[in-house]
Amino acid sequence: MLRRIKLRTRLFVTFLIISLVPVITIGIFSYHAYTQSMNEKVKQAALQSIELLNNNMSTQLGIYSDYMGSISVSDTVQNGVASVNNGHPLTGDIVNGIGEMIVTIPFQSTHLKNIRVVSNDRTVLYDLGYDDITPQRFNELLDNIEAASPQDSLQYIHTYRANDKIVIGRKIYDMHHTSTPLGYIMLYIDESQLSRYIFTDVSFGEGSNFLLIDAAGNVVSSQNAELLGEDLADDPIFQQITALRQAGENNFLCELNGVDTLTIFKYNTTYNVYLVATIPQAYITNGTRTINMMLIALAAVLVVVSLFLTLLVYRSVMHPIDNMVAACNAKSDEEIGLKINDTSPDELGFLARTIDNMVNEIGLLAQRWSDDQRKMRELELQTLQYQINPHFLFNTLNTLKWIATLNHVTPVSHGIDALSSLLQSTLIKKNELIPFDDELRNLKNYCDIQQLRYAGRFEMEYQIEDAAGYWTVPRFILQPLVENSILHGTADEDDFVTITVRATVSENLLTIHISDTGCGFDPSAIKEKNSERFSGIGLSNVDERMRLHYGNEYGLTIESAPGTGTQCILRIPNEAIR
Repeated sequence: MLRRIKLRTRLFVTFLIISLVPVITIGIFSYHAYTQSMNEKVKQAALQSIELLNNNMSTQLGIYSDYMGSISVSDTVQNGVASVNNGHPLTGDIVNGIGEMIVTIPFQSTHLKNIRVVSNDRTVLYDLGYDDITPQRFNELLDNIEAASPQDSLQYIHTYRANDKIVIGRKIYDMHHTSTPLGYIMLYIDESQLSRYIFTDVSFGEGSNFLLIDAAGNVVSSQNAELLGEDLADDPIFQQITALRQAGENNFLCELNGVDTLTIFKYNTTYNVYLVATIPQAYITNGTRTINMMLIALAAVLVVVSLFLTLLVYRSVMHPIDNMVAACNAKSDEEIGLKINDTSPDELGFLARTIDNMVNEIGLLAQRWSDDQRKMRELELQTLQYQINPHFLFNTLNTLKWIATLNHVTPVSHGIDALSSLLQSTLIKKNELIPFDDELRNLKNYCDIQQLRYAGRFEMEYQIEDAAGYWTVPRFILQPLVENSILHGTADEDDFVTITVRATVSENLLTIHISDTGCGFDPSAIKEKNSERFSGIGLSNVDERMRLHYGNEYGLTIESAPGTGTQCILRIPNEAIR
């Protein structure tokens, strides 16, 4: 599987993995381990802080609860409230009596802004009168106190004078009949003063906040004054707080105003309120920032060093390999002659020197083979040329032509003239490559001679482009192909065959098509040599000569089948003989 990937890619990826993965893995692991440790410590510190704040709040509110209890159980309040409940009118004596009684109870607090004592029918028996709220809001306070009973109720109000206050209230019960409610008592406490007292010197960075939220989702107190009195009952964060409280959890991560935030809460069972702290995650991770930057810087240095070493080793391996690949891919004689010349003592240097030696040996063998092939072609032509004494042969042919002319035997005279021209081209001219026009002339002479034998049983058609005439081609490549068409096309005495020779030039290639209308044959049955043919050179010989001259891709192509005719195709490039 890996061998399908280039060595260059495999080496580079392997070096990167070996050098970068350990550094990055250790860096990421260290970062997460340290960050997780710091986050856990900060979270524990925040949980302890909110626990202390809850205790501090309970202590402070407990003072007000005790004060309310002292007022509620006093005879003056018990009798005054009972009197109004029984239908007696509220008199100045009752009001003054309650006021004088309250003064006698020792309580010092600048946070206390108002005290109200209310009967069951919600008649106000006593009110300091410093500030007030709407009757509707007043009734809502009493309804909530009623719902929270027998526990104290903690609520937020915004008065006529735009003051923020916390109302702590409870129901007043008959001292002698504890199940009989007599009325209500409420203490108005300055929210800002109480908030500063409870949340003083507590902060978890910019964007953090502490809130006091009642069980219904109303914000009773907050470091962020804009949230005072907000109804968070439908807020997803408050809903998650109530759900996690049932599950015994006390913290979770959420997104608040687009900022990742850790929310920690503590439920106060005495007053049915949640003490909530929202801490930006950035504050928790701030302590790890310096260490993380140092880790990143160290990792970056190691990565750069690793990359440098990787590229250094990579180049020392791939450069000699590239040179060897280029040497193996060399095609031209000039490229093949170039040596790698790698003198390095390592294994790649040894392999490069071995390739140089092999290239030298291959070059010598190729030259030797080329010389052998050239000599072989020369010997074949010499053998053909020396078969008949040219001087004697041509004198005899001229005599025969003269006799035929004197006797007015024109076909014989024409045939002898064609034979003489053909033999001159065969025996006298020794060039291996000749113009296509000369090769075509030899073919026409050969066909004129064959017409004497076959007496018009075949005809020739020529479709030759002008540019083809100047093309250089090997000698005697057309005659064996036409001879094959004549032999197979006139196998039966009644057969007539049309042979078409077409030559076209396209770009840098001469394409020759020789087709006939004969009976066709099976190309696989062609023998390499056929001694009965005129030239002694068979189809396979033409194919071999083409491949020797131009390469294996330029052999003879034969398309034929019994009953469909035959087409032979030669493709000759316009380049030097190979």
